[in-house]
Amino acid sequence: MPDELGGQMVQMTVFTGERSMAGYRLNKLSASLIDPANRANFLADEPAYCRRFDLTDAETKLVKNRDWTGMVEAGGNVYVFLKIAATVGSNLLEVGAEMRGETLTQFMATRPPQKRSK
Repeated sequence: MPDELGGQMVQMTVFTGERSMAGYRLNKLSASLIDPANRANFLADEPAYCRRFDLTDAETKLVKNRDWTGMVEAGGNVYVFLKIAATVGSNLLEVGAEMRGETLTQFMATRPPQKRSK
């Protein structure tokens, strides 16, 4: 569903129950990365780790390519797959920028200024 953000049209994928079911394997893999041993196994051999969760070739490619938008379209929950991002040294802001097709600097320029508390 299109939405107006920062003066530009962006395509948004709505996370529904149907999408959640489709993304079960991706979400289960992502959620497993809460465990430090699993993070080490993922970093040591991503393809083997993906096979452990029966990811399809297409899902494995999404993980390998860090295709965050593709993961959402495949049923991945952004808050769950951020565990993949964190495991590989990325963060929410970097993922958001990539999903919008922007550099981090461009993305941050569209964020509201932070108010500092006294």
